[in-house]
Amino acid sequence: MNAVESPRPILLVSPWPSRNNGLSNYAGRYKTAIEHMGRVVETERLYFWGEKLSAWKWIKVLSHAKKVGATSVLIQHTPTCSGPFLPWFLSRARARGLRTAVVSHETPNTYARHLEKIPPLRNAYLAYERETARRASAFIVHTHIHQREMLKLGAPVAEVIPHAILNMPERILPRAPETIALYGQIGRKKGHDLVLDAVQSREPGTFPVLEVWGAPGVGQEKYLEELRAKVRSDFSDRILFRGYLPDETKAEAFARMRLALFPYRWISQSGAMAEAVAHSVPYLASDIPFFTEFQATNGCGDLFSSDDSGHLAARMQELLIRESTWTPEDFAQVHRNLSIESCCARLLKHL
Repeated sequence: MNAVESPRPILLVSPWPSRNNGLSNYAGRYKTAIEHMGRVVETERLYFWGEKLSAWKWIKVLSHAKKVGATSVLIQHTPTCSGPFLPWFLSRARARGLRTAVVSHETPNTYARHLEKIPPLRNAYLAYERETARRASAFIVHTHIHQREMLKLGAPVAEVIPHAILNMPERILPRAPETIALYGQIGRKKGHDLVLDAVQSREPGTFPVLEVWGAPGVGQEKYLEELRAKVRSDFSDRILFRGYLPDETKAEAFARMRLALFPYRWISQSGAMAEAVAHSVPYLASDIPFFTEFQATNGCGDLFSSDDSGHLAARMQELLIRESTWTPEDFAQVHRNLSIESCCARLLKHL
């Protein structure tokens, strides 16, 4: 009797491992989950935005796949991480019989909106996204918003697989909520300044202590300095910058949160908010498309008018005064729907 042949390795292309990089964290968690499901995962690190010369690594990926015997390549994609040569690679991979699954983390509009004043460059970028989807064996997105944008470009989407809760806590401490919190990478697009304006629009003590958890993203150090300078002296003990939140102290930090705040100006998904929900912390987020879809699908939080610090302050007061309308079972259902095991099983069908 012939032995059952083991599945071929999967070659994962992503920024993993990179410190303080959301896509790297996502890729690393999926790598571990796929390995727990019995598959071998080989890796190739590629991070174009931080290391421009890494764009040429797509040539190396072809030889790497052959060397390790991989017949499928999983690509965690944003244009800033993948660089300009991804469509070329996908064509070459198809010609060599390699199956490719591209998980796209940003909607085309996320980048195209910054290129409105340069139509040729905007059109070139949209063509890049369209060809990436067309040339991949399977093009996967996290939201129906993203799917609709791709269909408008004339590009196919194989499946909508939501952004999984990557850091499902091993333990959730009994809740002793006393703070409000900003959690996640610090950057101008994340709108931290809106929260500082909202909190300081009321008398000190109106809101619980605000804890700001996170480190600045690449090039965002100046923004962090601006935030620190924005804190008035009478709020110096009410707005606290805590820095990076390590895994070993997350349970304690989340147990203290009455409300997690996500005042983003734009984003196409948020692992940070999913992690807050994983710890059963309700959220207040801006009503940009991703958060609107998440709230309608999963509940467990509420929205305020994007880029409006006055409405943010009013909604915070309303939510902090009233009793939570979300039950433990509401959070448990979201945990089941967004577990990395569930999302990973769906992804593996394309590899």
